[in-house]
Amino acid sequence: MAEPLVYLLTLALFSFVIIASARMSHDMLLLACIPPVFVAMILGFFMALYAGEVFGATLIGVALALGVPPGWWLAGRFGPRDLVIAIYLAWAAALVVALVAFGFPDRV
Repeated sequence: MAEPLVYLLTLALFSFVIIASARMSHDMLLLACIPPVFVAMILGFFMALYAGEVFGATLIGVALALGVPPGWWLAGRFGPRDLVIAIYLAWAAALVVALVAFGFPDRV
């Protein structure tokens, strides 16, 4: 039960990072969003492949959809500087949770 929650939480946080970065309104701070988005896309893709095979595609779609409303809402509510801080905090939390997810044994 813990493994699906950890994977889905990580994917939801990565989804938040991508959506919030896409709505960044400041040109120079958009450049600061490149590392989190790059890692979120690459790591999230591979995590989604594994989780989709093990837990099903429906849960992956739900997890990715859960990150969209907070990212959209915070991008409209926060200023660019605060949004970058939120993006980096979500990115750091996602990487910590991903580290926990990678600690689970693989299902064969």
